[in-house]
Amino acid sequence: MRNSGKILIALGVVIMLIGCYIFRNLNHVSAVDSHSWTINLNGINSFPWIIFSGFVIFMVGISFIIATTKEIHQRIS
Repeated sequence: MRNSGKILIALGVVIMLIGCYIFRNLNHVSAVDSHSWTINLNGINSFPWIIFSGFVIFMVGISFIIATTKEIHQRIS
């Protein structure tokens, strides 16, 4: 489970980086107020799902490593 946790962490980071590269065009600078706002023209399609799923995979990998660490400490005692 420790190895799969490391793999999930690496996979999550790669997916998040790919998502950050793909979803760079969601910021729009208005000529009137010059603030960056997220474009929500497509509703749910405008949400960066790739980044979100990469973060979920990353967190599952971290929880696998934490669970394995506690399991190792229980075996020692």
